[in-house]
Amino acid sequence: MIALEVIAGPDAGARHVLPDSEPQLLGRSTEAIGSTDPTMSRRHAELTPSPDGWFVRDLQSTHGTLVNGERVAGRRALRTGDVIRCGNTALRVAEAEAAVPPAPGGTDPARLQAIGETVATISHGIKNILQGLRSGADAVELALRREDLAMAREGWPIVARNLDRVSWLVMNMLAYAKDRPLEIEETPLEAVVGEVVELMQSTAARRRVRLSLQVDAPLPPAPIDANAVHQAVLNLVANAIEAAPDRTGTVAVRCALEGTHGRFAVEVDDDGPGVPREQRPRLFEPFASTKGQRGTGLGLAVARKLVERHGGRILHADRPPRGTRMRIELPADRGDPDAERTRGPVAGRTPDIRWDAGPRP
Repeated sequence: MIALEVIAGPDAGARHVLPDSEPQLLGRSTEAIGSTDPTMSRRHAELTPSPDGWFVRDLQSTHGTLVNGERVAGRRALRTGDVIRCGNTALRVAEAEAAVPPAPGGTDPARLQAIGETVATISHGIKNILQGLRSGADAVELALRREDLAMAREGWPIVARNLDRVSWLVMNMLAYAKDRPLEIEETPLEAVVGEVVELMQSTAARRRVRLSLQVDAPLPPAPIDANAVHQAVLNLVANAIEAAPDRTGTVAVRCALEGTHGRFAVEVDDDGPGVPREQRPRLFEPFASTKGQRGTGLGLAVARKLVERHGGRILHADRPPRGTRMRIELPADRGDPDAERTRGPVAGRTPDIRWDAGPRP
């Protein structure tokens, strides 16, 4: 079994393990190994397994397929360490890690431990939500018995808040567990973000937090999966509202088109206490919540996953004297994965260039 490691191009860092019995496509087509490189053809090259190993052949791509710098003509055998070049993307052939044999009885202790830890974390989060629901329901039930409308008004926000939390938990669990293909369409980004702000107004109002939206000038349509971006922004806004102080807090959301090459930015600012320094290295890790008993740690992990699948990134920064800024950056021109037109490679680009995930100037 072999794996392809993407060592250059917009998807640098990705790793694809190839099944021994199925041919694989390289390209931007939805049935191919996923790529966001607009210089690759939709059906760029084919990888075929055989008893003698793996072979690659070019599928009459626009810019050709190269192995170790030589253009492929016909069928070319692959060896560990070979570098396949398709447009601006370079993929290194590597040995896939051998599967760990199961323990006696058909169980893998490491896998069982990981499953157990995940189930325990999620169960703990659900338990806390249910406790909140029970508390709110008890208050509402007592108010109904006493026919006290004022008491019911105090209990209902507790119920509503925890219903929101269980809804977000389920949606994030689905997004974290399953990779559905992105459905990229030219979409007004401000409309997607505006829907999130409108949806969260009632949540903000229950905590008396002021929630606002600013759109910098008219924006062109953005190449995004509207549902995925909606969920990513929703997670950031929900976190910001929880972090902002009750009654006096403010959450400000901003949309803009920035940069000389053009990138869309969505910023979510709050005036809460900020993220403790010791927790920042694990901020985007799943199940590493900064909310203590109130969180499961899936919101930011899911947001990062959805943003990075768009070829973008998500950043955290402090807002002196207090507060947090979460920033989503999305490419304004990522290339349509289903477009017929394949773009030319960037002049002078070499396969050893990796995508830079660090702060930009």
